[in-house]
Amino acid sequence: MNKMSALRTSLLLSAGLAALLVQPALAQDSPAGEEAESDVILVTAQFREASAQDTAISLDVISADTLNEAGVTQMTDLNRVLPGVQVSQGGTALQVFIRGAGDFSTTSYNDAAVAQSFDGVFAARTQWMGGTFFDLQRVEVLKGPQGTLYGRNATGGVMNLIPVKPRIGETSGYATAQVQNYDGYLLEGAVNVPIGSIAAMRVAYQGSWRDGYVSDGGDDDRHQSVRAQLLLEPTPEFTARITGNYQHLGGRGHSQVIYAPIAPNGPGLTPAPIIPDDRWTSIAPSFNTLAARLTAPPGVYPINIDLLHQDVEAWGVSGHFDWDLGGATLTVIPAYQRVVNASQSFPVLSFKTIDPYSGKPSTSDGKTLEVRLGNSSGPLVWVLGGYYFNESQNSRNEVSLGLASDTTFIGELGTRAYAAFGEMTYSVTDALRATLGLRYTDETKTVDAYRYARLGSLACRTAGTGPGGSCELLTASGNNIEGTYSADRLNYKVGLEYDLGPDSLLYATVATGFKSGGQSNADLDPYRPEDVTAYTVGSKNDFAGGTIRVNLEGFYYRFTDRQESFSSLDRGGAQVSSLFNAGKAETAGASVELAFELTDSDTFNFAAEYAHSEYKDFTYRSYRAANPDARTACAVSPIAGGTAQIGFWQINCNGFQLPRTPNWSGSASYSHVFSLGNGGELEFSPNMTFASSRWLSAEFVENARADSYLLLNANLTYRSPDDEYSVQLFMRNITNAAVYTGTQQAPFINNFNGLDIAPPRTYGVRLRYDF
Repeated sequence: MNKMSALRTSLLLSAGLAALLVQPALAQDSPAGEEAESDVILVTAQFREASAQDTAISLDVISADTLNEAGVTQMTDLNRVLPGVQVSQGGTALQVFIRGAGDFSTTSYNDAAVAQSFDGVFAARTQWMGGTFFDLQRVEVLKGPQGTLYGRNATGGVMNLIPVKPRIGETSGYATAQVQNYDGYLLEGAVNVPIGSIAAMRVAYQGSWRDGYVSDGGDDDRHQSVRAQLLLEPTPEFTARITGNYQHLGGRGHSQVIYAPIAPNGPGLTPAPIIPDDRWTSIAPSFNTLAARLTAPPGVYPINIDLLHQDVEAWGVSGHFDWDLGGATLTVIPAYQRVVNASQSFPVLSFKTIDPYSGKPSTSDGKTLEVRLGNSSGPLVWVLGGYYFNESQNSRNEVSLGLASDTTFIGELGTRAYAAFGEMTYSVTDALRATLGLRYTDETKTVDAYRYARLGSLACRTAGTGPGGSCELLTASGNNIEGTYSADRLNYKVGLEYDLGPDSLLYATVATGFKSGGQSNADLDPYRPEDVTAYTVGSKNDFAGGTIRVNLEGFYYRFTDRQESFSSLDRGGAQVSSLFNAGKAETAGASVELAFELTDSDTFNFAAEYAHSEYKDFTYRSYRAANPDARTACAVSPIAGGTAQIGFWQINCNGFQLPRTPNWSGSASYSHVFSLGNGGELEFSPNMTFASSRWLSAEFVENARADSYLLLNANLTYRSPDDEYSVQLFMRNITNAAVYTGTQQAPFINNFNGLDIAPPRTYGVRLRYDF
């Protein structure tokens, strides 16, 4: 047995044995049916309503109270509350990693390994999720492949945002105002209005205006979002809900900083990213200084940071229709989403989502339809369904390094997927249940793309036949990038769950998932579909009447043809965002969640996860003649007879830790409530999150190795006697720790990286009024 297999076996056995050992000692303290009502969180992760503690899957649930306490207003804020989850911003795109599964691509040519959904509707582009974190009931995070139930296949998991739904017969709502440093202001609110006795409408709004955390004005937050829901219940058997969403993400947008403990191409740069006014230092000045040392003509590399801007508009509509047919419920969910992206960012180069010749932005139009029939009562609980997805994209991007490399990428992209799925859970006895799920997916991607070098750049010295006199860059075969890529899979889930006590659940599952392949806009081989098999064993337990919670889990993931992405040169010498495959990779680990209600006024929560990850087969080729040794910590060897067509160098990253997968991560929080004489209360709630060191990209550049971190936060909240209003003082990242979340290496400056960074110290006041 090899080292990884031994570790995997020991972790899974340890989690299972630990669960069994704690049962006899503590299960007797929890009488049947006695669970603290305030701790019961109902979820719909398996398309039926159940307590999170009774759901036999790897699941994190973040309640509305937790979201408000942590000040979560965008996806990257989830880093503060989710152990084992790493969220970063890559340009306008979101990059989510769970237990080693994730992806770096910020382009339109692939899909997220961790599917992101709003109200159960898959987001075709991650930009759709940017302005949706308001008026939420909860966030459900399913870890591991979701191959038998959820929308599109996902190898890493699903993050589903559940909004507060309209309530019939009730007039209610809330208003929130927040003021913070960095000239930050946030307004949020919702109103619920009944319409007769069978309908209700809920309208919610969020607007944010905050200056940037980076010295170039980037990493600001200027967005406005509105949501409207109409609920109809004309009969007890039929419910219809129509939802419309609109959001605009503006401001400067995503920015990067410098971190260079190892000198790139000359003297080292100062690792500390902070300057006197408490803003992280932009990478732009350092990039221009280093670039000037190269032999390229003067003026080739300057970054004009004044052009940094974000302009993303997204809107859509969805419907949820439920018919109670007696023995089963029929659910139909049609949806449409449109995303228009006209932004420019500077991830160590200029990346613009606009066609510079026509001025047209990148667009995405996504349509989905899900139909399912299910029964959630009796000894056999089951669901059958079908899923349809169709996305049409106009992908328009310009990558610029001055005249050295100035390329426009224009592509018409299409994705069409059909799936049929079913899952059933059968109660073998009152305590033992077995689950079987199957999903067949047929997915096709089409690419019809072109590349043009701007006139005057190194690749286009004289006028060509492209727009504006540009030169079309063709593949080695003399064609544009064009093709159709299809894949089909039969994924499965097999599980057992056993009630060791009235409030103690033991479960084990094996599940598979896949993510389809395709072709990036580059003279490279197509990337193959990614497959994963996940093994999980765990136990969820409430003791002492629900005042003590102990959840344990062990997991092992095996990846095949794992998709990787980073910037490189293709066979034609164009700077591209490469998509290719790592043959095999593994992740094994365990997690623990503890919650204690010490007194009526004191609660303590702790969650931690250990993950050991490793590439078992990861080699790729470099198509540039210069030795890439300085650009990676992986082993580099020359290819005999190497050419631009077969590559000059082989890079071997076997044995490396998977990116953004720290060995250790976790969080801890404490809350004490002071009862006041007027009937109100004052709550003091400090908390912390931590993670060990980790690689930030699959290039494994020395300067992209992020150190461990520990973030300290605290809230002080006053609530009125009738809970009508509250006032919260908050401070986050109290020690001003620099936490790096992502990276990109400069194309022609070895070991020089722009890094994404979490917010510095922030503080402010938040007021909420409920009616």
